[in-house]
Amino acid sequence: MFAEKFNKSFLIFITVAVIVGSFIGCSPSVGTNESTSPKTTILTKEELDYFNGDEFFNGEYMNIRNQFLGSIYEKPEKIDLFNLFYCGSGVEEMFATEAERLAIIAYNEWEMEPDCGCEKISRDNMEAVLMEYTGLTLADTEKVGLDNFTYLEEYDAYYLYHGDTNYRMKISFAAGEKTGDMIRLFYDDEFKGDGEKILTLQEKDGSYLFVSNVRS
Repeated sequence: MFAEKFNKSFLIFITVAVIVGSFIGCSPSVGTNESTSPKTTILTKEELDYFNGDEFFNGEYMNIRNQFLGSIYEKPEKIDLFNLFYCGSGVEEMFATEAERLAIIAYNEWEMEPDCGCEKISRDNMEAVLMEYTGLTLADTEKVGLDNFTYLEEYDAYYLYHGDTNYRMKISFAAGEKTGDMIRLFYDDEFKGDGEKILTLQEKDGSYLFVSNVRS
């Protein structure tokens, strides 16, 4: 009698386990529903023309957004600030006094002022550019290349004497694609002559943040 009851109970247990297991096996896994994943679409000609036009890139000198293509970075914290601000911040800044110019010479222990122009980038303007186009403060970055500037604490500004330029007058993308709010733009870096690259932007509040600029 005991054996008979045990066998019936065991059979019921096995049956229930199989049914439950079937439901579990048939239920969709969380996060694997392809219909909820953003699809990648190719940018239309009109969308690509926007980036090849004068509204975001290009335009009049100097468009600081062009300079975000000046270095390779996998995330915005690694942007080379020396290349980005080599020609300034896009806002013309003048020396407050002649003492400011003399302070740069004294700081670098130069015998005389270099025979070329000097870019001045105040920390405030540098911060403004970074916040607008990366969402980061200067402290949030890895400060790549920043030591190549002369920094004067009393004026809270960075300085660079140079007679050449690294400014990109014209940017042209061959193609682009969009996934959610992320846009990838493909181009041959003819300015540097070092091959194919991919610039990634993120749409935000009607503008774009720079996410990465990597080799293809």
